[in-house]
Amino acid sequence: MLASTTLLLWGVAIILLLYRLLRPLAGRPGKNFPPGPPGSFPFLGDYGLLLLINYRHLHKAALKLGDFYRTKILGISLKDYPSIVVNDLAVAKEVLNRKVFDGRPDLYLARIRDKNYNRRGIFFTDGPSWKEQRWFILRYLRDYGFGRRFPQHEAEVNSELHVLIDVLRYGPKHEHEREIVRDGYAKCPNVFFSCFANAFLQIVSGERLSREETGVLYEAGANAMVFQRQGDDYGTILSYFPNLRHIYPFSRKFQTIRQASMNVNGFIETIIDKYQRTYDENHVRCFLDLYFREMVKCTPQEPNFTFQHDQLVLGLVDFFFPAISGATTQMALLLERLLHNPHVVKRMQHEIDEVVGHGRLPTLDDRTELSYTEATLREAMRIDTLVPSGIAHRVQEDTTLRGYELPKDTLVIVGLDAIHNQKEYWGDPECFRPERFLDESGKLCLAKDLSVPFGAGKRLCAGETFARNIMFLTLAALMQNFNIRQPPNAQLPDLSKRNTGVIIAPEDYWLKFEPR
Repeated sequence: MLASTTLLLWGVAIILLLYRLLRPLAGRPGKNFPPGPPGSFPFLGDYGLLLLINYRHLHKAALKLGDFYRTKILGISLKDYPSIVVNDLAVAKEVLNRKVFDGRPDLYLARIRDKNYNRRGIFFTDGPSWKEQRWFILRYLRDYGFGRRFPQHEAEVNSELHVLIDVLRYGPKHEHEREIVRDGYAKCPNVFFSCFANAFLQIVSGERLSREETGVLYEAGANAMVFQRQGDDYGTILSYFPNLRHIYPFSRKFQTIRQASMNVNGFIETIIDKYQRTYDENHVRCFLDLYFREMVKCTPQEPNFTFQHDQLVLGLVDFFFPAISGATTQMALLLERLLHNPHVVKRMQHEIDEVVGHGRLPTLDDRTELSYTEATLREAMRIDTLVPSGIAHRVQEDTTLRGYELPKDTLVIVGLDAIHNQKEYWGDPECFRPERFLDESGKLCLAKDLSVPFGAGKRLCAGETFARNIMFLTLAALMQNFNIRQPPNAQLPDLSKRNTGVIIAPEDYWLKFEPR
C-alpha cells in the first residue's frame, strides 16, 4: 500500500512539472469555446489537471475548476477530445434533450467490455445500430414487465423478496450464502445481488435461479462491482492511452477490469446458450426467443446486420450491470445514510405499519400511500448520486450551446452530482431531508423533484422504471421487517470516504438486520 501511494505521488509530481512546462504549447479547441484552463497538457489534456486537483473524485475536481473560472459550462481537453462539463440543471436539461448531443464517444473503457474490443451493446454506442437494437430490446422486454407494471413479474419480485427476508432473518442455508450472511450480519451491497439479478433474469428468460443456484449471481455481482470500482467517471487513463495496458501498474488495472468484464459476459452467455440450444421458432417462451428469431432472419452478409450473438451478450450486459451492481449499490448507500438518520427509519416504519401492516409485503399498489418511503428513496438518489458524471455524450455535428461554439465530436459530461447539490434549486442540498419532496399534506409532489439521477431525453437510462420499482419494494420490505444496526462499538460510517469509480460506492460493510 505504501509503495503504491509513493508511486502515485511521484506520478502526480511528474505530471505537475510537465504540465507547468508544456501547457503553453497547447491551445484551446476554439476562440468561442466555454471558459476553462488556457492551455492543456499535450499528452493527457486536462485529465492530468483533474487528477492533480482530486484524483479520487474527478467530478469534484471538475466542479472546483468550474468554480475557479466562474462557469457552469466548463471547457477542458481530454487528450485529443475537446470536452465540456455541464454543472447546471437548466443547461443539462437542454443538452440531454437535444438530438445533436445524443452521440457517445468511442472510449477504450467501453471496448474492454467486448471480447473482440468492438463497440457493442446499448449504453456506449450510437448510430443506426444503436437505434435499431435499443428499439427492439426495449420494445420486447416491455412485454415481459421491463419498464411497466406487469403483475406476473411483480409476483416474482415478491417471491425474491421473501427469499431475501428469509436469508436475513434465519441466516444461510447454502455454502455460498455464508460469505454474505454471518452471525446475524449481512454484507452490503452483496446481499442484494441475487434478488436484483434474479428479477432481471425473470424478464429476459422467464425464469429465476433457485436459491441453491444463486452462487453464480453473487459471483457475477462481485465481478460487476470490480468494473464499477476500478473505472472512473471520465473513462480512466486507458481510454486516452490504451497502450498503457502493457505497462505496470496500468497493466494490472487493465487485466482486473478486463477479466471482471469477461466473467460477467460469460455468465450472460451461459443463460443465452441454454435457451438457444432449445430454441423452437414455433414456440416463443421469452424475450430471448424473440431475439433468436431475428438472428435467424438475418445473415452476416447483409450490410446492416446487427442481430448477432455478441451484440445480444453486450445488450443484455448493459441492463444486467446496473441491476446487479448499480441498484444494489444505491441500496447500500441509502442504508448508510439511514444509520446517520434513525428518525427517517422510524417515520418510514410508522408509515408502512399504518398502510400495509405486517400480514403481507408492500406492493407497488401501496406506493401512492407510502409517500415518505418513496420520498426517502428519491432523496437518497439525489444526495448520493450513483453516477456522478453520468455517461459521456458526444456532439454529433458542429453546434452551439448558450452562445458557445462546440465542434463535432466534443465530449459532453453532465455533472449530475453537481446539479443535485445546486443551492439555488435545493436550498440545503447537504442535508438528507426526504420532506423536500412532499407537499403540505404529506403527499409526494413530483413537481418538487428536480433530480435527474437517470438522465433525461433519448439517452435516459432505459432501466429507470425497473430500478425505481425494485428499490422501492426492497426498501419498504426491509423497513417493514427489520431494524438496522451496526456491529458493536462501531462508529458511524464516514460518508466522505466513499470511492468514485464509474459509480460512487462504499466499501463493503456488514450490517445487522434485526427482526422487528
